[in-house]
Amino acid sequence: MRLFTLCLVLCVAAGASSVSFAGETLSQAPQLAAVVSAALKEFEVPGAAIGVWTPNGHWVMATGFADVASDRPVKRRDHFAIRSITKSFTVTLLLQLVAKSDGALGLDDAIAKYLPGVPNGETITLRELANMTSGLYDYTQDTGFREAFQADPTRVWTTDELLAAAFDDRSHPATNFQPGTQYQYSNTNTLVLGKLIEALTGRAFEDVLKEQILVPLELTSTVYLSGTEMPRPAVHGYQGETPDGLPNDIVVSFSALGFAGALASTLHDLAGWGRVMADGSLLPPNLQQQRFETHATSGDPTSPVYDSYGVGMGQVAGWWGHTGSGAGFEAAVFHQIHRSETFAVLLNASNAHDVPVRIFCRVLQVLKQSPAADSGSVCIPARYIDHHVAVN
Repeated sequence: MRLFTLCLVLCVAAGASSVSFAGETLSQAPQLAAVVSAALKEFEVPGAAIGVWTPNGHWVMATGFADVASDRPVKRRDHFAIRSITKSFTVTLLLQLVAKSDGALGLDDAIAKYLPGVPNGETITLRELANMTSGLYDYTQDTGFREAFQADPTRVWTTDELLAAAFDDRSHPATNFQPGTQYQYSNTNTLVLGKLIEALTGRAFEDVLKEQILVPLELTSTVYLSGTEMPRPAVHGYQGETPDGLPNDIVVSFSALGFAGALASTLHDLAGWGRVMADGSLLPPNLQQQRFETHATSGDPTSPVYDSYGVGMGQVAGWWGHTGSGAGFEAAVFHQIHRSETFAVLLNASNAHDVPVRIFCRVLQVLKQSPAADSGSVCIPARYIDHHVAVN
């Protein structure tokens, strides 16, 4: 891809109660800006919105192009697709239903108790769907789905069509291992949970999401989508390059991602969500604590990069949150609970794997918070997850 000049815009403005763009700026702001700008050039990302919030101050930057063709710069109010970060919302909705059920619904219930037709459904539990240990085949790896998606990226998909691609065992096994025996990241898990939420509530997923999370948290710029358009203002997503060397504008239907990846958001909303996801404000303490029961991700070469993955959220260097990647966008949000610090990043390109985590690791180095060399973290200095290749 042709390397083009990135414009740099520091954004400081008023924010809502969860995070603020006002107040003292972190002393490391120049170093943070330099590190992020270098990473965007290295990984060929046209534009980004990124921020770090701490009790001692914050740093926020919007940089590069929201639309390469028109040279429109990224603004902090721009909407980005957040892809798999959607999973953290879906699992939180499930946990809220568990909390409200007075014991009628449990994480260790078999999914077949509520939904028919799930392979191994009599033994796969809701917990195993939420922590990626169910063994269900990932529908995005199905050849038929891939061919249909590539033929028409804007096609509107139903959840049942996506699940059919995962459950059809004529070209691949519907399950890869016995439930609970290992970790394997699969988008199918979260589709099943979203379908369960609709079955239990009798309502559309997006309506439950609004009522239970978006409205209470005042996440007014976070939207569940099914078509190809994002709310305005929005950035363009890019993947690869055109014949003349410019970033290739890619447009896909959010319906192909569904409950596993169909949300769009802004930097402010994403940072606010990251804080609540990690501190458990929407859940009883006993349920939130179960989210931190994790599995190592290193045994799954297709997994997004985490040090470990729990119940609908992952952990990197002691920070908890989620990442998202694919079809023109990458994003991540992490929160350090004990220090009350939040990191969020939104990118409008998907040319390399797990770029948000790579950036996060480099930000930690600037903040002098890199994990110890013997910690085993993907953020060990000089390592920066370059050993790991992931797709999702």
